[in-house]
Amino acid sequence: MPTIDENRFFTVMVEFDVEPQYQQVLINGITDQVEQHFTHFTGFVSASFHASDDGRRVVNYGQWLSKEAWMGSSSATGFDTAKATIADVIKRCGARTTKVDFFQVARVIEGA
Repeated sequence: MPTIDENRFFTVMVEFDVEPQYQQVLINGITDQVEQHFTHFTGFVSASFHASDDGRRVVNYGQWLSKEAWMGSSSATGFDTAKATIADVIKRCGARTTKVDFFQVARVIEGA
């Protein structure tokens, strides 16, 4: 379960453009690799995938304990396999990565 607390985690957001018929295929392909590999990486907290209503975009919201943990995942066992498989899924779906951004949660406001 994602946790959104101020100044707690390093957040990576990746946005993809995809044709609507491939939106769920892209999400399934990437999440399969996240579940198989990333969940075992030191410092991984969570990954959420958001599908746009028009079917043309997917946003991945990933949380890590720190930027160093995220960067260190590239040397983890299984990273190369996951990366190659994700790249293949992106290619098969004709998706484009349009943005990769890094964030810290600056403020959280919750409902009553």
